[in-house]
Amino acid sequence: MTNASVRQNNQAPGGPGKLGAEYYRQFLTRQGREVYDRVNAQLLKKDYSGISTFLLSDPAAAASDCFAAYRAIRDDHPEYFFLGLECRFSRLGPAGTMKYPILYSEENIGRIQVQLRKYIYQIVRGTAYMDTVESEATVYERIAKRMTYENNNDMRDHNICGPVLFGSGVCEGQNALLLLCLRRVRIPCIKVCGRTDTDGAHCWAVAWVNGEPVHCDVTWEKPVDGNVWFDYLNLSDRQISANHYSFRSDRCPECLTDRFSYYQYHGLCVNSPAELYRMLRQGAASGKPLRIHFNYRPLTGSLLNEIKSAFFFTGIAEERTVYAHPENGNVLII
Repeated sequence: MTNASVRQNNQAPGGPGKLGAEYYRQFLTRQGREVYDRVNAQLLKKDYSGISTFLLSDPAAAASDCFAAYRAIRDDHPEYFFLGLECRFSRLGPAGTMKYPILYSEENIGRIQVQLRKYIYQIVRGTAYMDTVESEATVYERIAKRMTYENNNDMRDHNICGPVLFGSGVCEGQNALLLLCLRRVRIPCIKVCGRTDTDGAHCWAVAWVNGEPVHCDVTWEKPVDGNVWFDYLNLSDRQISANHYSFRSDRCPECLTDRFSYYQYHGLCVNSPAELYRMLRQGAASGKPLRIHFNYRPLTGSLLNEIKSAFFFTGIAEERTVYAHPENGNVLII
């Protein structure tokens, strides 16, 4: 079986169960799932001792199974923001013990959970009667507008504490917030890890929109004057591979469609200068910020020159500010 076939077989119709909250559990061994369930049950009961003990069904593989289970829990459950990065395993006869750091006191965990619930409510409010695509874009946009990328070499930047309490964080923190908010509006989603040219190791989300898996990277959105680009909302494998790498595996679902990408879905793609002129005239009449995706190579050599030439050809006054992302083929006109 090819790698692509394995990826397709791991895709449940309509998305993973429990909105993706136990997605990585399915890849564990039976013993690994037992460890996962044991730790998960303790955390749900607010047992923050940081110690889990269990009987081993396969002692020889116990250590590797425990480490895999712990990573799966951290990847599946961003609401467990209080878990540290690493765990330790020891064995005594048929029993195994896993110790893992709890980053905050029980009192502080409770306080942060209250703030998290309030913050998620602010992000998702008003989406109850929206369709899936609109509610997802609303959540994505609100998070992108609120976040700044900041790394203080502190765990708060790598979990939801930084984004919720300070409005900042690295990819792990911002993506954790996106996962929780998308699940809150009933959109299945999971964490995906890969690499980029600029950030090295990186993580983002795969969400299931109307049953189709698509990539979403809110960390890479950089709003201009409060306007979100939507460069990285609902991309296919082909589209996100322009600058995201090493994510393809049997654990990452294959994202084949680009019909839910923001520009495609909203009819913002142009395939010729004639289509560009028509879109500019419509945009000028509305007076609102205009987003355009180029499906053709600019005849003038660059996106900015193409827009400038189109302004001249259509007689539109060049009073608006134009920004371009050549690597994505996107233009934002404010």
